[in-house]
Amino acid sequence: MRYGKFDSFETGVAIPLFSLKTKNSIGIGEFLDLIPFATWSKFCGFNIIQILPVNDTGNESSPYSARSAFALHPVFLNLQSIAGSKEFKDEILNAKQKFDKLQQIDFESIVQWKLSLLRKIYNLNHRSISENNTIAQWIDSNPWIKPYCVYALLKAKNKESSWQAWSSNQNPSAQDIEELWQKNLKEALFHAWMQFEAEAQFKAAVQSLSKLNIKLKGDIPILINEDSADVWYHRHLFSLENRAGAPPDMFSYTGQNWGFPTYHWDKLAAEDYQWWKNRLHQASKFYHAYRIDHVLGFFRIWTIPQKEVTGALGYFNPSIPLKVDDLVYQGIPKETLHYLKNPNYSTEQILSFFDETPSKAVLNEFFELLAHHKDRYIFKEKYQSERAILNSHFEQNIKDALLKIYWNRVFIPHPSEHELYPFWFWHEQAVLKTLPDYEQKIIQNAIYKNAESQENLWQENALRLLSVLKNETDMLVCAEDLGAVPRSVPYVLNKLNILSLRVERWERDWDLPYSPYYDMDAYPRLSVTTTSTHDTSTLKGLWNESDFDRDLFWSHAHQLGIAPESLSPTHIKKLLQNTLRSNSLLCIIPFQDYLGLSAQFNKIKPETERINIPGTIGPQNWSYRIPCLVEDLQHYSALNSDIRSLIDERKQRHTHNLL
Repeated sequence: MRYGKFDSFETGVAIPLFSLKTKNSIGIGEFLDLIPFATWSKFCGFNIIQILPVNDTGNESSPYSARSAFALHPVFLNLQSIAGSKEFKDEILNAKQKFDKLQQIDFESIVQWKLSLLRKIYNLNHRSISENNTIAQWIDSNPWIKPYCVYALLKAKNKESSWQAWSSNQNPSAQDIEELWQKNLKEALFHAWMQFEAEAQFKAAVQSLSKLNIKLKGDIPILINEDSADVWYHRHLFSLENRAGAPPDMFSYTGQNWGFPTYHWDKLAAEDYQWWKNRLHQASKFYHAYRIDHVLGFFRIWTIPQKEVTGALGYFNPSIPLKVDDLVYQGIPKETLHYLKNPNYSTEQILSFFDETPSKAVLNEFFELLAHHKDRYIFKEKYQSERAILNSHFEQNIKDALLKIYWNRVFIPHPSEHELYPFWFWHEQAVLKTLPDYEQKIIQNAIYKNAESQENLWQENALRLLSVLKNETDMLVCAEDLGAVPRSVPYVLNKLNILSLRVERWERDWDLPYSPYYDMDAYPRLSVTTTSTHDTSTLKGLWNESDFDRDLFWSHAHQLGIAPESLSPTHIKKLLQNTLRSNSLLCIIPFQDYLGLSAQFNKIKPETERINIPGTIGPQNWSYRIPCLVEDLQHYSALNSDIRSLIDERKQRHTHNLL
């Protein structure tokens, strides 16, 4: 769907679809809830609404754990709008009364109830559905639907276990899919019918938005769940030997392991990236703009061996490795390079990693003598992985020490005997310090030189892959470019006219004393500004974080004096006024931060407004519901007046050379 040209600085609101609550929705936001929300958005002067992914995730509440890159989640269906639902109006009413009492989303319960009722509606109307030519034609025009439906029905038959645990149908051909479709036609059609209804409702909502001149921005994750219809059916496109994640940073010492397989980009290229193109065309049915989640992965993806748990022992792929022969030529013996990749230890060295002397049982369990040595030990083969260490029955402090020993290397394990990839924390490992100074210097220089050589490779890789995405549809393309950012990222995004992301709290000049914030005027025009993301706290939450310098941020917002202890609606307005001064084409602020402008909603505890806390699992994540009905938002005149005044001020700014 075409976004259109910019004739002014535009402003948006970010809200997960699941968080909406209307007079008609049941326990969770639904596709049709976007219509009244867009009406309110238009009333306030917004240009765009941004949502999180809405793909089918089964019982998993995280929208980034999709089991299909194409299928929508049936949980977002409005049941009352489906033909045949009137026969179950009492059951629907009872469920609505039950789920409306909850302050948070009980995702699994709602999914199970909705699927149960959808099946009742389907069974009651199966004959008319099976004879519906419109549905049949829709199935024929969507090649992804049959593999998805067959995967979904087989998953249900196997009690929702991963396809890797199935006793059959683990590696289906196109003929297998067709045969399974015909053999299980009634069940397969149930899943297809739900997708047909979901697409119809979503498109109807988007059409209403378009009539209001409100754009919808979606979110397309770069990765897909291993237990998904796509990986199951398109196995050759994915690398199941590796997992994708992020390298260590200030937020996570061990990095992140997202558990998703990486791509075989060469095989995707051989098919002209058709899987990605199909995915984007599906998204273009609903979105005027989309956010590429983790765009850095199109430059290079942090790749972690499947046996590891954290992100510590990953490496960038693609990347130029160090060559063993080159280092040998410079004077490093092959035996030393093997030692730096697979260290061995004296008893004294092993003990130095523990806070308290471990028992002999621990040492005997995990270590064995290096061949032909009396006091040099290595990990036993069965413990040469983070997973094996963490799955052992010992106390956590023992496991923590063992992980430090396991990580004590300069080069990470890699299948190639002729290539080496540096460990992220190679420079601070004890094993490096055991070498003579001149060998340390050779290795340090080689690693630094190797790091500098990567940029051209990553730039070329990103230009090739992102050009495919950019040119395939007329949606506006926005990037989530957070993390360890290669130097070539700004150049590539600018060249392709892809908007970058600017999260205000992180936009600082880290090379200067006190790391001052960049002024909003300094933000690049081709960017999206925001106060926070779904993985961070709201403004009010940020204000309470112990490591946050309120005074510096308050000064950055052009406010005088000492920062307030807490944020009142007046304080929030001043902060948002500064945010909206951004030079970015788009400024999309989370709904919760706008709510802070209201005296009533400002009292809500910030921890209850947070969408997700990365690295944690629990009911607090992906369960946020707005504190009032969408239909009632227009009645909060003071709140709406403040929002309109902020947006109007942004719209009226000088727009010369906007693009």
